[in-house]
Amino acid sequence: MSTSNKILVKKVLEMFANNSHDKYLKYLDENIRWNIIGMPVISGRFEFLKAVKSLELENFISSKIKNIISEGEYVVVESTSNKENTKKSIPAYCDIYRLKNGKIYEVTSYIVDTSSSSEC
Repeated sequence: MSTSNKILVKKVLEMFANNSHDKYLKYLDENIRWNIIGMPVISGRFEFLKAVKSLELENFISSKIKNIISEGEYVVVESTSNKENTKKSIPAYCDIYRLKNGKIYEVTSYIVDTSSSSEC
């Protein structure tokens, strides 16, 4: 099950990066919850799409996946931006997807500005 969940999340991320919103919506549960740490929780497919369209996506589209870990109903994706955004920050992301019945029904996103840190 975790392998198929990993494949589904990778497919959704590819569609997301290509702005194919109409294509990946079918993989989201109708009552999806998106918790971007530090922001109010987004509930429901319509609100999810509205939030996606209102967020600055230039960094995500140029992001690079570093790791994908899958266990049971969870898939964790670690990624980093390939370029600075207009605010001169360099974000890194950790997204935890929870799947049920072949659909994503919960996402928790951690976003960290790495512009002032150096990797070891």
